[in-house]
Amino acid sequence: MKKVKLKKKRKFKFRILVYALVMFLGYQLSYNIIMNIKLANTNEDFLKAITVDSNYHLLYEKKASNLFTKLFSKIIDVNKPLSILENTFHFKANEETAYVKNPKTKAVANLQAPPSVYIYNSHQSEAYSGEGLKEYNIKPGVMMASYILQDKLAGIGIKALVMEDNLVDYLNLNNMAHNKSYIASRKFLQEALKKQKDLKLIIDLHRDALPKEKSTVIINNKSCAKISFVIGGDHDNYQENLNVTNKINNKLKEKYPTLTRGVIVKVGNDTNGIFNQDLNPKIILIEIGGQDNSIDEVLNTIELLTPIIGEYINET
Repeated sequence: MKKVKLKKKRKFKFRILVYALVMFLGYQLSYNIIMNIKLANTNEDFLKAITVDSNYHLLYEKKASNLFTKLFSKIIDVNKPLSILENTFHFKANEETAYVKNPKTKAVANLQAPPSVYIYNSHQSEAYSGEGLKEYNIKPGVMMASYILQDKLAGIGIKALVMEDNLVDYLNLNNMAHNKSYIASRKFLQEALKKQKDLKLIIDLHRDALPKEKSTVIINNKSCAKISFVIGGDHDNYQENLNVTNKINNKLKEKYPTLTRGVIVKVGNDTNGIFNQDLNPKIILIEIGGQDNSIDEVLNTIELLTPIIGEYINET
């Protein structure tokens, strides 16, 4: 009789544990689904939400503390804005499936093809103004701008890749000064060009060092960061890079003449003079805004620039 009672008690305890586990997992799953609905699923949504509500990033902290998320999702670091842009829970910026889930995306089929655009930052540490983001310790920079451009290009059916290698760490590990940045980016760019044979445009994205009154313009009632293009003239085939740049700049000038500061050809001992553009005739260097521009102004500019790049890509 004692054995029978003992077995019944064990079964009862086991059932209680099973019920508790089922209820707990049900709660975690429901909580996870609700949180997903509230979280941004594109770079643009995140940036807009975080500028409206300074506590918006706390949703990611709550999400990260959820056991279900820890077991089945990749946790982001809310103190590193780049990780938020790359790893929001609905999509990852460099995966072609990310945009298939977005019903607003056009020409989704193109995103299954090899990438047409490659975006990198020889000066990864170049930062924009922290206006609107200082309260939660976020410092936006050119890498964030690169992911925004990638996302916007995906929205018009153009697949782009962003260099994810950490050039700052590479420079530090190899005891290389900041002025050796183009040597560092050249190494990783060469590796990328070997893998990606179908690229129609390679963009080295920078920001300039200008006071805000010279780096900002109002277009369609929005404050935008001005654009300039830089070409290194100290290599034999620079004219090909210049031709590509002129085509894009001319298209931009036709639609938004005050947005572009023009094309600058740099030569001589006081400048790099090459900017790795000797590696491929489709490499261009774009500077968006200056150190005093906000990420919102950069976003507004990228929204205007993206269709221009799309036109160029479709014509080549």
